[in-house]
Amino acid sequence: MPILSKTTVAALPLVALTVAALAGSTALADPLPKVEKKFANGSVLRFYGQINKGFLNYDDGQVSESYNFIDNQNSNTRFGLTYNSKINDQWDYLGTLEIQYFPYSTNNSAAPINLRTPQPPASAYEFTNANIRQLDNRFTSKEYGVFYLGQGNMASNDTVKVDFSGTTVIAGVAVADTAGTQLLRQSNGTLSSVQIRNAFNDYNGLGRKVRVRYDSPSFNGFVFRTSYGQDQLSSNPAVQDNPLYDVALAYTGETGDFKYGAQASYSWNDNKSTNLTTTIMNGSASVLHSPTGLNFTVATAGQNTQVRESSYWYVKGGWLGDVVSWGKTAVSVDYYSGSDIQSAGSESESTGLALVQNVTDWNTEFWITYRNYDFSTTKVAYDSSNALFFGARFRF
Repeated sequence: MPILSKTTVAALPLVALTVAALAGSTALADPLPKVEKKFANGSVLRFYGQINKGFLNYDDGQVSESYNFIDNQNSNTRFGLTYNSKINDQWDYLGTLEIQYFPYSTNNSAAPINLRTPQPPASAYEFTNANIRQLDNRFTSKEYGVFYLGQGNMASNDTVKVDFSGTTVIAGVAVADTAGTQLLRQSNGTLSSVQIRNAFNDYNGLGRKVRVRYDSPSFNGFVFRTSYGQDQLSSNPAVQDNPLYDVALAYTGETGDFKYGAQASYSWNDNKSTNLTTTIMNGSASVLHSPTGLNFTVATAGQNTQVRESSYWYVKGGWLGDVVSWGKTAVSVDYYSGSDIQSAGSESESTGLALVQNVTDWNTEFWITYRNYDFSTTKVAYDSSNALFFGARFRF
């Protein structure tokens, strides 16, 4: 079967024409202004958002299928409203309401897209608590640190995502996001019920929850974070009251021509219904050599459910620089290796290539990635699968 469907192939000339138009243009429009209202007292009300969609082709080793104008779950479509004001000389306030909307997405567990379900159900288009990314209040003091109250990032969220490559819009440690709900095919030809997202996990802390959180002031580039929360917006009542705790340590710094970043966290979830505790330890680090644009990223994580221990490691190398006048160009190659993630004895491997072209004056990134997935268990052999995904993210 062809690698790309006719519909996807038909879209390729449009991409080529867009690139040609960019290359031939001598001047671009000024960047779009921020959508905001400034008040006499210095407060600012701002509306922001992003749309991130593309064309996905997934080949499970025997059948190839394409999905057009599908949301890129590496950085999904979202819209938000912030209100920033100064409380006094010591404290600043930031309120955030952010809504995500991706009913037709590469990795939406509530509306899986694959050969069996090529279109999302009608319920996926409804607004529920799952659409609320943030409903948050932040109080910041240079002397005392930052306090958060509401729905938002736990202290451990994104601690595996320190990455200076410039390709995170399409390629990162969350390798499943490119084709997460696609199905793996057994070597005997049977289409299994195992989704890519079941076999590849980034164990990114506790995510976003209703929580209280504290971030310390920066001490020589180091920041300590901790939080306590509950998954109050979950549609599963059995998990809504489970206590969630985490701690994290972050570092950013520069030495000469090098920029450094690193984070690590430890989190635990006490499940009252099963009397089991799930713990996650994770971390990531990235370094960028500014003159050459060369960069390197590593990440690792382990999860213990008291039933099974799972882990992975991830490496990424890239280059970020100036090829054209209208924005930075970034390329990267990465590799993921996981053990016991889907089941005891399972092995997960993924290799990816990515290219991102920024068009600064359009507030847009054009991206393309190719990713391979290999998965096996002690009982079943699966075909190697791959995904080709290209599109663009527009932000305002």
